[in-house]
Amino acid sequence: MENNLVLSKFWTRILAMLIDSLILGVFGFLLGLIFNTFFISIGETAKLIGWVISLIYFSVLNSKINKGQTFGKKIMNIQVVDIQGNFISLKNSFIRAFILTTPFFLNGLKIKGVSTFSPITIVQGIIIFTVGLGIIIFYIFNKQTRQSVHDIAVKTYVVKEHRERGMNLVPKVIKLPYYITGAIFLCVVCGSFYNYNSNSELMKLLPVYEKIQDQDHISNASISMNYSLFENKENRRCTYIARISVNEIPTDTSINNPELQKTAKIFIDSNVYKSDDDILNIIVVSGYDIGIASKYQSFNFYKPISEWKKDFNK
Repeated sequence: MENNLVLSKFWTRILAMLIDSLILGVFGFLLGLIFNTFFISIGETAKLIGWVISLIYFSVLNSKINKGQTFGKKIMNIQVVDIQGNFISLKNSFIRAFILTTPFFLNGLKIKGVSTFSPITIVQGIIIFTVGLGIIIFYIFNKQTRQSVHDIAVKTYVVKEHRERGMNLVPKVIKLPYYITGAIFLCVVCGSFYNYNSNSELMKLLPVYEKIQDQDHISNASISMNYSLFENKENRRCTYIARISVNEIPTDTSINNPELQKTAKIFIDSNVYKSDDDILNIIVVSGYDIGIASKYQSFNFYKPISEWKKDFNK
């Protein structure tokens, strides 16, 4: 590294990232005002739009095209360079941006045709979670070179734009961040597969989830269960929570909403519940999330299964 390059401080980089996030957020908000209905109609796919926008933003501005500076870095007087102090190519800048943004935009994104409880989804979640956490861990613990995962991958450094003192040698990345990330990865892998193989009660809900997900106008769905902590083990009731995201703005937010009614009937007909005293909470969500901005509205109905049955028997 040339002897006039000075590494950026931790908080300087964080502030620059916050400024960039704010800029992207404002842009996303404006897009939402214009394309609100369209974003809602495409469901989770909308997040890919924000991802593409972020990739273009960070790839172009952090490259030699804009002298290694996003607007946030420009304000904080820092820039991205290689080990020689040169600005990086658009290709390397894209790879860097891809690694940085992928965990945050693909986290929770469901693969079409793949079940939420499938091993593929679990592996996807583990990889994305570990990379995202690794980025944060390297930010915090790699005090020697201040490189995070995306910097190490393409051998870049974030340095001060105006340098008052120099560095003669490039410090090495210590092993601690690697050990921490690796240990967390192993814990997540073991925990995920243990839960997958041991949670038989939750697996009983899988056919119900699939039927709910296959409804028209449903872009995403989830179903979960939990027990009350304040009741005796013999008498405690289970609460089932079915959350459905619709790909349109609901015209009916009452209990007669078609998607809500179909979801309730699917659940009741499944007989996966243990007692009519158990609670069924159905949440209907409408909105969008493009990764850089989001907007949601929701309504729900919460009552014992016996009460839901009465509605259907009227």
